[in-house]
Formats: sequence, C-alpha cells, structure tokens
Amino acid sequence: MKLSYWMAAKAVVEIVFGICFVLLPVKLGSIFGMELSQSGALMAQLFGTAFIFGSIVLWLARNVSISDVAARAIMTAVVISNLIGFIITLLASLAGVWNALGWLPVVLFFVFGLGFAYLLFIKKSA
Repeated sequence: MKLSYWMAAKAVVEIVFGICFVLLPVKLGSIFGMELSQSGALMAQLFGTAFIFGSIVLWLARNVSISDVAARAIMTAVVISNLIGFIITLLASLAGVWNALGWLPVVLFFVFGLGFAYLLFIKKSA
C-alpha cells in the first residue's frame, strides 16, 4: 500500500468532483436528487473550489516520503476531513436528503479515510 497511489487516487476523485461542482453545480445536484437554489449553487461552487485545492495539494505531494512531516500533516488533514465528510454524508443518506447515488460520497469518504488512517497510524510502525 503506497502513499503515492492513495494521494494520486484521491486527487483524481477530488478534481473530478471539484470541476463538476464549480462548472455544473445545479446539474450535479440534480444527479444526486437535490434541487439547488441560486445560493445553494454558489455554496456548491465554493465547495468545489475546496475539492480542487485538495486535489492540487495531494497531487503535488504524492511523491513525498511517508515519514516526511508535510506528508504526515496532509494525511492527518485527510483523515480528519474524511471522518467529518463520512459522518455528514452518512447522516444525509440515512435521512433521505438525496437519492441512492448519495451513498457514493459516503463510500468514498470511508474508503479514503480508512486508507489514509492505515498509512498514518499503522503502516508507519510496520
């Protein structure tokens, strides 16, 4: 399990979602079964910029050593943000806020959070 693969994979997922949120927020919302108002579309676009930021950081850092302090900081941020994202999207899915496609972000937050947590807390000592 290599950090560079996880960083690259998460960067690709985030850039795809980020660009879609920025350029097509209402369409993306409708795919997930949500109706976005003008202000909701603006929030989705701002959310998309955060995804684009994250993808750039992950892509540029993908070749750093797992023991590098910057890599550890990025992994910590990914684990914490994915835990929060997992909880929020899980609650939204259980409450029926969006359609069945809403389980995709639940799974993505869970898988990436778990993968980066493994690299951060377990693999370093292995």
